[in-house]
Amino acid sequence: MQPNHRTFLIVLIALLALVGVGVVATKDQGNRTNLGSNGGPGGSQPPVDMTQLQAAQSLAPLATGPDEQGLARDALRIADHEVDLAFNAALADAASQPPPTSPQIRAILARIATAEKQVAEGDAEVARFTKLLAAAHDKEKAALTQQLELAKARQELNVDELTDADQDLARAGGDPQSRIQQMVDQHNAAEHDTGGEMDTSVVGSQAGSRVPTSNSFVARARTWFQLRQDLGRLRQAQQQSTATSVVLSRNHDDLERQLTQAQSMPSKGQASAPSGNSGGQGSAAASSVAPDEANATLSSLRSLTASQKRIARLDNRIRDDQDLAKIYGQWGALVAARQRSLLHGLLISLIWILLLVLVIFVFNRSIDRFFERLTPDRKRLLTLHTVIRMAARAVGAVLILLLIFGSPNQMATVIALAGAGLTVALKDFIVGFFGWFVLMGKNGIRHGDWVEINGVSGEVVEIGLFHTVLLETGNWNDAGHPTGRRVTFVNSYPIEGHYFNFSTSGQWLWDELQIALPADQDPQPIVDDIQKIVSKETEANAHLAEQEWARLGNTRGSRSLSAGPAISIRPANLGFEILVRYVTRANDRYQQRSKLYYQIVELLRRRNISQPAPPPPTPTATAESA
Repeated sequence: MQPNHRTFLIVLIALLALVGVGVVATKDQGNRTNLGSNGGPGGSQPPVDMTQLQAAQSLAPLATGPDEQGLARDALRIADHEVDLAFNAALADAASQPPPTSPQIRAILARIATAEKQVAEGDAEVARFTKLLAAAHDKEKAALTQQLELAKARQELNVDELTDADQDLARAGGDPQSRIQQMVDQHNAAEHDTGGEMDTSVVGSQAGSRVPTSNSFVARARTWFQLRQDLGRLRQAQQQSTATSVVLSRNHDDLERQLTQAQSMPSKGQASAPSGNSGGQGSAAASSVAPDEANATLSSLRSLTASQKRIARLDNRIRDDQDLAKIYGQWGALVAARQRSLLHGLLISLIWILLLVLVIFVFNRSIDRFFERLTPDRKRLLTLHTVIRMAARAVGAVLILLLIFGSPNQMATVIALAGAGLTVALKDFIVGFFGWFVLMGKNGIRHGDWVEINGVSGEVVEIGLFHTVLLETGNWNDAGHPTGRRVTFVNSYPIEGHYFNFSTSGQWLWDELQIALPADQDPQPIVDDIQKIVSKETEANAHLAEQEWARLGNTRGSRSLSAGPAISIRPANLGFEILVRYVTRANDRYQQRSKLYYQIVELLRRRNISQPAPPPPTPTATAESA
């Protein structure tokens, strides 16, 4: 094994071991997760802070499954209750504290006082005219009715003025209680249904986006990242609830200390009465001081009662915030369990991918070692070696892509499109494959046949499923010796084109001889003698060729094919040229030509016929000297 292959194998096995450890570590841990949670410190919140309710509303649509959706509804309910308590506390604080003063607020308060006085006077005037109209005679009713309408119109203007003044006071900050009440009304109108209950219809509305659409690596990874973001938001909401409870607990403790200190101080009403005075003087002093002391005691008791109510409201809000922190902790544990389960699935998919890579690597190495042991006469299987390697890699790549991206939704459409694309891309190979069946038929070719394909002539040495291999030769009318080159054709040529097969069952072909005679000789006697020689030497072959051509051609009703020799004479340079064509077997072509040449040369020698001299060279022009 080569060093780079050994390194790749070691790294692959190490990755498999690490991923296996991750699979074991993430197996079935989500079902045993502790649902308890502890929060951390955070920043203080304003008196009427709706951040927790907004966080619960933003997280509720993401709840998946009955457990998470139940926690989401509890979170919405408790967050809404906590906001209601915050509104009540803000209203109580606004009512117990004196309104802020400023020149603008004092001017608005003066407008309000004037408007209230005018409204009261207007009410009295409307009531008076209404009473008079009821007791008036018919002649007086018209006048009283007109005066009553005028009084009502003035009263409407006074009411509008008072309403505008109240709004100006709230906008200027002089009436915080009305501003808080307006927020309460808006909250109730937006978040509650007609029955007054919290609207929980949004719970789980986006749960489908938190469930992987398939078991593929990509779908699981996408859902894992989404759950990771949800878990961060849940932990942030938990920390915020815990921080709010810490701040409220601090305020609660401060109020309790103030209440304890106020209760430990003696009130003015409990002071001892003066001694040493007469009974008449003591009773007079008591009667003069008792009302003031009673008022002070009453005011102190009311202040203590208000403080106690604030402490009770803080207790309720602290309990709600602690419950919210606990709910978010439990919800976060469920999301973490789902995230861990997805991570477990991701690691399993990664193990399958690595195992496929390992199997392909080992398979390719085994194939390489097998083909390295082949003998030289089987080296033609190297093409099969390459095909097997590429097929194994292609199958592995397809399986890995299916693990990563999953199977397509429209599988039939994908297969049809892939088949159409492969048909177009592999058209030559498909046509070549069917061309092999044509070549194996009756009118095909066989090993050893002399054929011409696309202008290339040669002997067939191999016929494969997709290719035909020729050993190239020269032109049939030339020497016909092999050139030593192997020419390969795709087997599509018998379907898309044509080919010539010069070999029948006896492998007959026409060969040609050329004989030169000088101009002073009579060519006809020489032609007759050559005719006799060629006819005698090729008589048997010509007879067999005629029989086979007649059988193969099935020429019933047509003239018979002649395989006899043909001789023609044509003028040539300084003499004549005799062309002799005859039929011979392809395997005996060279031997037959040698015999005919030998006998013709002997014929020419007996007749003392010399070969014509070559023509004189053409004179060339020479340059004249200056």
